[in-house]
This record gives sequence, C-alpha cells and structure tokens, in this order.
Amino acid sequence: MYLSHVAVQGFRNLGSFSLELFPGLNVLVGENNIGKTNLMDAVRAALGAASAANGEPVRLRPDDLATSESGGLVDGTIRIDLTFSGLSEDERGEFIELLDYNAAAPESSTASIHFEWRWGATQQRWHSRRWGGNRPDAETTVPEENLQSLPITFLEALRNALSALGPGRNSRLGRLLMMQAPGEAERGPVEQIVQEANERLEQSALILQAQNRIQEVLRRASGPVLGQEIAIRAAEPRFERIARGLRILFAERQHGTAGGLSELTDLERNGLGYNNLLYVGTVLAELGNLPNAALPLLLVEEPEAHLHPQLQTLLADCLAGGLPAGSEQRCVQTVVTTHSPTIAAHVSPETITILHRDETGQLHATGLRKCGLDTKEMRKLRRMLDVTRASMLFARGIILVEGISEALLLPVLARRLGRNLAACGVSVIPVCGVDFRTFGKLFGPEKLQLPLSIITDGDPDIVGGSTEARPRQHPDGIRYVEGERAAGLRDTFSKHPVARVFTSSVTLEFDLTRAALENAPVMVDAWLRCYQRPRMSLLQQQSIASITTAEERALVVWRHLCLSEGGRRKADFAHALAALLDEEPGRPFTVPDYLRDAIDHACRRSA
Repeated sequence: MYLSHVAVQGFRNLGSFSLELFPGLNVLVGENNIGKTNLMDAVRAALGAASAANGEPVRLRPDDLATSESGGLVDGTIRIDLTFSGLSEDERGEFIELLDYNAAAPESSTASIHFEWRWGATQQRWHSRRWGGNRPDAETTVPEENLQSLPITFLEALRNALSALGPGRNSRLGRLLMMQAPGEAERGPVEQIVQEANERLEQSALILQAQNRIQEVLRRASGPVLGQEIAIRAAEPRFERIARGLRILFAERQHGTAGGLSELTDLERNGLGYNNLLYVGTVLAELGNLPNAALPLLLVEEPEAHLHPQLQTLLADCLAGGLPAGSEQRCVQTVVTTHSPTIAAHVSPETITILHRDETGQLHATGLRKCGLDTKEMRKLRRMLDVTRASMLFARGIILVEGISEALLLPVLARRLGRNLAACGVSVIPVCGVDFRTFGKLFGPEKLQLPLSIITDGDPDIVGGSTEARPRQHPDGIRYVEGERAAGLRDTFSKHPVARVFTSSVTLEFDLTRAALENAPVMVDAWLRCYQRPRMSLLQQQSIASITTAEERALVVWRHLCLSEGGRRKADFAHALAALLDEEPGRPFTVPDYLRDAIDHACRRSA
C-alpha cells in the first residue's frame, strides 16, 4: 500500500489544497515559503502521535489556522484527509476500520484517514477527532494499532545528525540494533561480551584505584548510613543499554594513497555533509527492520544539506532505490522536499511534483507524470532537464530560448528595461534547439499555471546572393515572411492560457540591430571584441557609418554575423555584447519590442 492522496483545508498557507503521491520516491520542489514543510506537517498531524517513529508529533495551535489577506482567521477548522491505495488482501483485512471498500473491484479498494481540528474562539479551547473510511459520523476513532502500522520518520531540514547518531536514549544506531536483535539468540552473545569486559575491569588496578577514591569521598560526604556503593563498569550488561551506548566511528580516507584509511575516529571530526549522509543511511537501514509496519513513511526535508553535487546525486539514488542491499523487502514510501537543481535534474521526472501558485495565489501541485507526456517525450524531458534547466522547477515565470546566446543576453537586456529576472523569480532556460513543445506540454490547466514566454527566431527564407542576401519579404514590403517552424509554433500556443510565443522578424542579431539606429555601432563594437586582431573582421564601424536607416544597418550586420562570419562565433558575440552593455550602462541601446514583451509576460507575477 502507499499514501496516494493528501487533501488539506484551513492549515497554514496551504489553503484548499490537494496532492497526489505515488509509490516509492516522491520529490517535491518549489520556491521558498510555498508550503512544502507545511505539507509534511499536515501529514504528520493527520496521523498523530501513535505514528511518530521519531521526534515529537505535530501539535496544532490556533496560529496553525489559515488566515485571510487582512490577517484574520478564515475559519476555525483544519481538515486533513489521507487516502491509501494499492492495498493487498491482508492489508484490506488489517485496515478494515479505515476501508473504503469497492465491491465491484476489491483490489481497487482504498483506505482513508480523516483528521479534523476545531478552535473555539469563545471558549479558547480546541477539539479534534480522527476517523477512518467514509464514515464521518462514526463515534469510533482510528485504532492506534492502525496508526502504529503507518510509522512516520521525519528528517527536518536543520537536523542535528551528530546528536542523533551519538549514544543516548534517542540513538538511531541503538534503535537499529534493537530491531535487528529481536530475541535472546541475537542479544545474548553481545551481553556476554560486555559482562566479560566488566569482569576484566574489576581486576584492573587503575579502575579499582579510581573506584575506591570516589567511594571514600562519598562516605565522607554522606556518612556510613546514607552513603551508596559505586562501581565502574563498561555498561550495564543489558542489550538495550548496550545498544544505546554504542557509537559510530569513521575512518577518513587518506589523500594520495590507494584505498588507504586512517585510524578510527569520532564523528565530531567528520564533516557535516558526511554525517548527514550517514544519518540518512542509518534511518533507511532502520526502516527496513520496522516490525509490524504496513507502510513506513520517510519524510525528508532538503536532503542536499551540506552535500556537494556528486554526493547529492548518490543520495538521490539511495532514496530512489529504497532500502539497502540485504534488507528484507519492504515498501517504504519516501517524500523529499528540495531546493537542489542537482537532485531535481538527477531523479526521474516522473517522481517530481512542482508546488506553485497561480495569479490568484491558489496553491497547485503538478506531477510531471500527469502532464500528458508519452514515453518518448518523458525520456526526452529527462535528457533536457540538466542542472541549468532544472532551475525552471523553482521559478515564478519561465522564458524558453533557443540557445546560449539568448540565455546570456536576456538578463542584461531585462536590466536595461528596469527588470531583474532573478529578483522576479524568472528563469531563462535554453532548450539548445527548437523543441519547445515538449516543455510547453508541462504548462496549462491542471498543469503548471506559471507564465511561460517562448522566444524564437522568425527564420524567414533567404533570397539573393551572399553579399545581397535578404530575408523574404511579405508583399506589403514591410514585414518578413515568417518561417514555417515559427508559424507552426505560434499556432500551437495561440490559445494557450499561460504560454506566449514571441518571435523575431528574422534572427536575434538582426532584430537587436534593427531596434534603433544607435544599436548598430554597439553591435559592431561587441563583434570586434571577439577577434584578437579586430582589423581582421570584415565588419567594421565604417561598414555602417554611411547607412542612415536601422533596417539597412541590420541587414549589413546580419549578413556578417549570421551568414558570412557568424557560425560558431555567435555565442562569443552574445557574451561580448552582454559584457559591453554591463560595462557601459549609459550607452544608448534599445531592446526590441518582442523581447520586451516576452520579459514583461514572464515577470507579470512580480509586477
């Protein structure tokens, strides 16, 4: 079985919200304060203290109630509904009090837990109740045995891995050892080792000397009647005490040696990242040994904490793979929240759910596997979602561009318009080609409801020889005839609710030059920066000095940059132009209208 659906009303900033989950790994991404932590707490609150496998359960307070824009309480009620699917025949029997039975298809039956918390403002008291199945009027509550079969292990973002791994009452290592040693057959040999160690300590002169000195001081302090006898031992020879007193040590790998390891040392000398990794590994091993657990739930906030990118990907593989080798086969469902593009790019897109808000502020959860991509498109999406492009999963607005040239220039041009794309939460994503439709399928009703700007070249046919080449013009003599690819793309998204297509009349370089007469000298200066010996370029300032129209200047620059001298240098040119515009902010340069409109559309959520 697995937790398949979470519905929340009236809890913190979640509002009226629902989320679909899947077996195995679920990765939740989204901007800060979108509600990822609150969602974790909602699940923990719904299952209650009996399911808390570690740490304190969530205890609701009046300030957990949703508030209106004015700051007042929207309602005095919090409602959280959890649905579990994929129940086996045995699980349908075990959770019969929670069962929503499907007589026509028993294998499709689900189980559900409903939690309601009410605050009485007049009496200043709260009341809560929890029931199972579609029986809201039932007087019986969810049996604690059922809740204990759904243990939640919650690893918070600012977790203290060193404290959790150290010896003590809450030692994770101790919990793991006690689960792996259920009977006397496993525990007896360990207790015997400690008993023998204690007997040998009793014979040590050093230990006896220290023990006698302490005992003498105690007798003087408390007298012969009230005094107590003491002894120094390694540990009480009871397995529970032994397990909780053990500690994990590590051997640091020595640099410059082939597999050489240093002596064992304490975790306090280990790095935060490795201790965090060790903590998660210990928890996963523990989950594989939970007795009588139908569905262990692992909730992890920001697993990337203190880890460099390579370790982040290895940890993501570990979480996706579930339990370590050698564990008995158990179903562990893992829900991870992350801000790491490295993890988001590494895991399968089918595991990713994006939390985002639409223009009205309503929170939505969009699973990429539910966006209508077929198998081929999903494989393509996985190839395209590298670390750079994965930043779109955390954005408030997205601008898709063809390549690196536009990606380099857009943030600089936006600053010329008084816009800071990073501050607006807008990501510029190069698709490194013209396949915008795969990304575009992620947006729309019941999908990502974020503003999407698609910037592409018009690419009209070229007529004439190289020195007199011109884009094909419309019969009106003013416009250029848009290429079939750009026209088809515009038709595809013509009625799209959040996506807009913005095309140049010819190419990026042509339209940048044509936007204003003074743009051409800037373009030429940037182009000459690409040469170690600028005089070797065929394009010089004198090439455009005598031309008095922006249109004709654009034709000259376009012929050099895109037809004769361009080719592999176009990315270098974009880098040089971006640097020049940043270095000389007072130099006049006009941003083309189609780029201005694309930037305005992507930034409209931050207007």
